[in-house]
Amino acid sequence: SEPARRESSGPRTMARSRQRGARVHVGGVGLAAVGLCLAAAWRSRQSVGHAVEAFGVLGRCGRNSASIREVRRLAQAVGRSHGDVAASMSAKMPAPPVDPLEWSIDDVRAADFMGSASYAGSLCRALEQGGADGEEYQQRLSAMLGHGDGARGFFVTYLTDPALTRIADAPQGIAPVVASALRGADLEVVAPLAIMNLAMPTATALAHAAKGDEAAAARSALTARRGLRVLQLLASDAEAGAPVREQLRRAREAADETPGSGADGGEWHQFYKRSKYGDEQMAAIRSVLDDALGVSAR
Repeated sequence: SEPARRESSGPRTMARSRQRGARVHVGGVGLAAVGLCLAAAWRSRQSVGHAVEAFGVLGRCGRNSASIREVRRLAQAVGRSHGDVAASMSAKMPAPPVDPLEWSIDDVRAADFMGSASYAGSLCRALEQGGADGEEYQQRLSAMLGHGDGARGFFVTYLTDPALTRIADAPQGIAPVVASALRGADLEVVAPLAIMNLAMPTATALAHAAKGDEAAAARSALTARRGLRVLQLLASDAEAGAPVREQLRRAREAADETPGSGADGGEWHQFYKRSKYGDEQMAAIRSVLDDALGVSAR
């Protein structure tokens, strides 16, 4: 039964001081990308720099989180790399369950961002290994994508882990269990988040390639490819498509504006302005947003 699965690894029974120390409040969609940087490293036990390189966003995220401001302050004060700073913070993340079914559906719904980011690695591995056929796994994925922190936590793993070839990279498309959960997700969170998770790694891949770092560019390109698949799935859906396409249109129109101009442009204009992308990066972003909208490049 469900209650029997709520063992010591659930978010309500983890070491709470550890969770409080690691908590990141993600009031704006931009902060989710920082979580992607941090949590991907916890998942793989490798350099957080890999995920930082994929998104290229640790130094330019939303301004509503004291935790993120502290990361930036540390990096600037002591000259540490983004990867070094993120690695020190990733050690504060709660340990993921070995079996994702150790968490009840209520546990998944109640998890904060850091808990969700940690849990996502366990759940995605189970789905990749065949758990996608089990109803209990599907219920937990839907629960993750049903709230903002859970959706952000899910993308931590799904967009960056190269091992998830079956559920993320199959030629026939995104795995049905993931596609179904994405269509039923909170689109107010998932739509802008998905757009940023396409634009940012697209721009970052070019920056790495310009520096001759082909490995980092490839990691960013993988993230962008998966982000594009997510957006195309949502934008083409009969029910979810309309609000997603509207967000995409606004992001695409803002990409035509000059970031330094006096144009208002709304949230997307401000996003590009903060990001300080170059002309080549903005051209690439326009191209991939066109791809997501299903239109010819202009």
